[in-house]
Amino acid sequence: MPVSIVKLADPLESVRRAVALCDGFAGLKRHDRVLVKPNVSIGFRLPPYGMITTTSILEGLVQLLIEQGCSDISIAEGSIEILGFDTQKGYARTQIDELAKRYGVRLVDLNRGPFQKVDLGGVKVQIAKAALETDFLINVPTLKTHGLTRVSLGFKNLKGCLSPASKTKFHGTNRLNHLIYLLNEVVKSDLTVIDGTYMLEMGPDTVLGTAYRKDLVIVSQDGFACDVVGATILGIDPSEVGYLREFAEAHGQTPSIDAIEIEGEKGIDALRENLRWKPDVAEELLTPAGVTGLSIPHPGESLCSRCYVMLCLALAAFINENPNRDFGDAVIYCGKDLQPEKHGRRTILYGNCAVKNHSAEQYESKAVRGCPPKLPNTLFALCSVLLSRPQALRVMPVGLLKLAAAGIGVYDYALPKWRRYKSDMFDMKHFSLSRNSSRQAGSELEESLLQSQ
Repeated sequence: MPVSIVKLADPLESVRRAVALCDGFAGLKRHDRVLVKPNVSIGFRLPPYGMITTTSILEGLVQLLIEQGCSDISIAEGSIEILGFDTQKGYARTQIDELAKRYGVRLVDLNRGPFQKVDLGGVKVQIAKAALETDFLINVPTLKTHGLTRVSLGFKNLKGCLSPASKTKFHGTNRLNHLIYLLNEVVKSDLTVIDGTYMLEMGPDTVLGTAYRKDLVIVSQDGFACDVVGATILGIDPSEVGYLREFAEAHGQTPSIDAIEIEGEKGIDALRENLRWKPDVAEELLTPAGVTGLSIPHPGESLCSRCYVMLCLALAAFINENPNRDFGDAVIYCGKDLQPEKHGRRTILYGNCAVKNHSAEQYESKAVRGCPPKLPNTLFALCSVLLSRPQALRVMPVGLLKLAAAGIGVYDYALPKWRRYKSDMFDMKHFSLSRNSSRQAGSELEESLLQSQ
């Protein structure tokens, strides 16, 4: 099956052309239950570029489905639940809730189930029935790299169909890539639409990652081929992405773009980037703030996004109040894979995985328990290990207050690196509805429904 690559201009027309080039609606019937699975990974007020599927692409896709006569359309996601944020708040922040009202689309929170128990290679997980029982599943990930799996495209986007506990279990087994491969053998995408309005380096989020404008849409009925093309454009060798390599071996395919038929933009070399996938906490957070003497080694595959996001948000709040400091020789370990060194360094073991696999007493460490740890506990650990008591009493309340205020939109909590998103290359209108009136949209839907009867 071909993969279409189209330069993004008008979202509706660009998606229309990309779907047509790969005959993406060949298996779609008017009365099918259609489930659209975007990536709305986190509702917290981070810059969404490259991290969250744009509302403009979703709206264009929904309009196209209505043109096809489809009336049973759902948008479904299971966002990371931290700091009081959840899927519904993610929908509200990106106006997906308004999109649903305008076009008569159902919204589903995959975190709420109901779920079906499935055995993935001996690991028992729960998958939302909505993803298993739909007639036509459209997977709409973003174009981004990932600090644990190199890329996060269509295959990994389906991880949002798991229950919250099962998402955590994926990371706790040290078999993340293998489980993503097995999940895609169970949950089948009928169409993958990679939203390349933006692309994200060192994802999955914009705390450590950096977004760029790309203006592409990549579409195929073949989710594997679509991910291979997406990875190649990002500059990541698909054969080095564990779950793509396993899928290829199991199905007698080659994880190489040379084996894939491309329609539309065929000059892959001109589109190819050279993005980094492994985040560097020191480079992205510490060095710009003039902070030295603190390191956070890469955790491997065993750290889940909830822990990493919470740690990075706490670090950002902490560093904002403590710029240009030298913390001597301190280190934060997270995940299961790392082995702390015994040489008297001030050490924080972060999250249940790190705490359970290492002895805080043995390493003279501060243990921060939780899955994920709570933000106050995280800030308290940073303050107690790295600061004097008077400094800690000053920093912790201020950091917590600013984060809470940013979360509800009454404080512009911003990292210095986010200044780049004020340029003309980045436009928050991509995360809002078009100016089409709801009356016009309702008329289009009514006309389409009449034609389908």
